Amino acid sequence: MSAGGAERYTEYPQRPIRLIIGGSPGGGSDILARRFSTALSEFLGWPVFVECLLGASGNFAAMAVARASPDGYTILLGTRSATLHRKMYRHLEYDFEQDLVPVAMVARIPVGIVVGKNCKAQCLHQLIQLAKTNPGRLSAATLGVGTTSHIVSVLLQDAAGIQLQHIPYMEVSRALKDVVGGRVDLLFTQLSGGISHMNAGSVQALAVTSPHASANLPVVPTVAEEGLAEVNADDWFIAMAPSNTPSDIIAILNDAINQALTDQNLRDDLTELGYVLSWFADTPDGLQDFLTEENMLWTQVLKDHRVIGFQ
Repeated sequence: MSAGGAERYTEYPQRPIRLIIGGSPGGGSDILARRFSTALSEFLGWPVFVECLLGASGNFAAMAVARASPDGYTILLGTRSATLHRKMYRHLEYDFEQDLVPVAMVARIPVGIVVGKNCKAQCLHQLIQLAKTNPGRLSAATLGVGTTSHIVSVLLQDAAGIQLQHIPYMEVSRALKDVVGGRVDLLFTQLSGGISHMNAGSVQALAVTSPHASANLPVVPTVAEEGLAEVNADDWFIAMAPSNTPSDIIAILNDAINQALTDQNLRDDLTELGYVLSWFADTPDGLQDFLTEENMLWTQVLKDHRVIGFQ
């Protein structure tokens, strides 16, 4: 793969590429980025280095890439939370829609509703009943205000008529540690961030938010199967570049990413971690339409549920 791929690109790249993520080390974005970057490096013939830049639910990372030189050597592994920056963090000095352009979809992943052994609920129905019996007392960790995990928690509370105590974390490892230790009752997280704990039995996934059961957790029901079809929001990861990046560089990156994602070893590895990978090659134009629709849909969700960030 590396020889055949690298030989096709002569003008770009000519030096290593930075892949910026807004997640913490060991979290879902980091796990995906490091596995994906290895395959992409082999295909491009140059190293792709992953850098974590935490803050504002991924928006500091997005802002850093938006301000970078539009030369294809700094790209973002973008997530839904950054598209909502105008609603969540109005003080940020960049515009996601104007300052960044999509390159290629990398993967999608469901959000899992996870509890530790100290939680008395063994299924989603029991969790909802427990929350109704103790309104506002069950603590629910997410990966930050405005993240998909937070949005899912808001949608679940609204659909089930319950109230949870929200505890935002910057790092999934710390959230999992507190759930395992019984200091937090439940966690909404990308499956990849907690799959090792689930396999070890230290936490239990009560449901996933994907339309279909997860391939590596087939016995865990979807939230829709539990009667709450309106709670349906997986997370996605899209490679993005600064606006004004030359179209030929965008085309090379799009081709390289789509080709790298055909590697069966990579696909098997990511599928085992809970990721869902497309079987077709997307285009930057198609992804731009997707992002526009996503922004409109989820901005309205935040507005309807009065979710705000740091203003």
